[in-house]
Amino acid sequence: MLLLVVLTLGLITVAESFIFSARLNERVDAELANEIREFRAFTKGHRPRTDDPRYGVRDLFVSVLQNQVPDRHQTLLSLVDGAPFRRTGIEPPARLDTDPALVTRFAAADRPAYGDATTAAGPIRYVTVPVTVEGDLSRGVLVVATFTEKERAEIRDAIRRQVLLGISALILAAGVGWVFAGRIIFPLVQLRDTARSINESDLTARIAVHDEDEISQLATTFNAMLDRLEESFATQRQFIDDTGHELRTPITIILGHLELLDDDPVARQRSVDVATDELRRMNRIVEELLMLAQARRPEPLKPGHVVLPELVEEVYVKASALAPRRWLLELADDTRPWVLHGDRQLLTQALIQLAQNAAQHTQEHARIWIGGRAHDGFAELWVRDSGPGVPTAEQDRIFERFARGGRARGSGGAGLGLAIVKAIAEAHHGTVTLDNHPGHGATFTLRIPLHKVTCDQQRTLPPISSSPKTKPISRRSWKKGSAPTAS
Repeated sequence: MLLLVVLTLGLITVAESFIFSARLNERVDAELANEIREFRAFTKGHRPRTDDPRYGVRDLFVSVLQNQVPDRHQTLLSLVDGAPFRRTGIEPPARLDTDPALVTRFAAADRPAYGDATTAAGPIRYVTVPVTVEGDLSRGVLVVATFTEKERAEIRDAIRRQVLLGISALILAAGVGWVFAGRIIFPLVQLRDTARSINESDLTARIAVHDEDEISQLATTFNAMLDRLEESFATQRQFIDDTGHELRTPITIILGHLELLDDDPVARQRSVDVATDELRRMNRIVEELLMLAQARRPEPLKPGHVVLPELVEEVYVKASALAPRRWLLELADDTRPWVLHGDRQLLTQALIQLAQNAAQHTQEHARIWIGGRAHDGFAELWVRDSGPGVPTAEQDRIFERFARGGRARGSGGAGLGLAIVKAIAEAHHGTVTLDNHPGHGATFTLRIPLHKVTCDQQRTLPPISSSPKTKPISRRSWKKGSAPTAS
């Protein structure tokens, strides 16, 4: 930018120098032309008598030079028959009549003409006018010359002052521009330094954003990208840690039995059964870890409109096949106009996981409730059982990875089910809570933001089935193998 300004100032200076020089020449020519007009006017007003033989070219020059007052930096010179005759009384910057070369050039003029020459006092601009008087055989030449060096020096001084002012302004602009440019590109410097400092083990660096300009928006976008990367790397590291933590034990068990494999058919079969069981457990653990990793991804959802009562009844129907329990449906009458904006499969997975968890910790034919309602702008989806509940000491860590309940809750899984439920809820910007009553059961509730469907939207949503199994009622019970009835 500074180079562009310097180039612009240079071009302007050169252009002004040419313009001022051209104007100076035009003004000097105008002054010389004015002197010639005055000379001609003088000769017309002072014509001698034609019968006066004494009046000649020399007399005319004497009269002219006595009456003509030259302008500033001007001098008038007369020549008669090629030799200097008279000049104005004001001493010029340089004597022209003592320069033989100039005298020869002036004397050779046979018609009025402009010209330029160089003298000891600098360049001059001149005009020559041949002069003759009737009755006089002498040939005269009037020379009007202007010394332009002083005026050109004034132009150079003005240009020099302008250059100095331009340099001063340029230095000031450079200083101010340096400060403001530094402030403008500071986020880019932070962006560069932050990008250099980032590695796989440290993704916590962020760029401070104070303004709302385009560069600050770029920094905000970069920070958001780092957030996604950090979460992705954290999920990846957690998956690796979880996999190594949970799969180490079954692998050790399998390797131990294979190393001690006996030739006895009974012992061999026992070792194969143990290894097979551990491999199945490993497969289940891997599936749950993958589900947990998927639910914790920054963009895990395939969102769509999910009708609240349809989701609850679908989970109710599917959960009834998990175990021989007395499955009960709780569905408020005002849930029809409400829909969730979320991933139907993930929400179903979360509720089925809660139902599976409730089935594992209840006895046969025990009651398990599955329900939902719209409340305070949220969809509340719950699974309540009538089992022993969660011990008070385990409530704070029940949603952590590999957290298994004690004897009261059993230990049939890898301890990832509730962690998966929590991850799915958070992916939907919701929460999962526990309402615990030790000895009398526990209620797990998902709270997901929802919005009410307008009349036009209701006509576009698929209707709830009119089958007796899915007819919206306030409360129903359905034992496995029997039709649901109102309770």
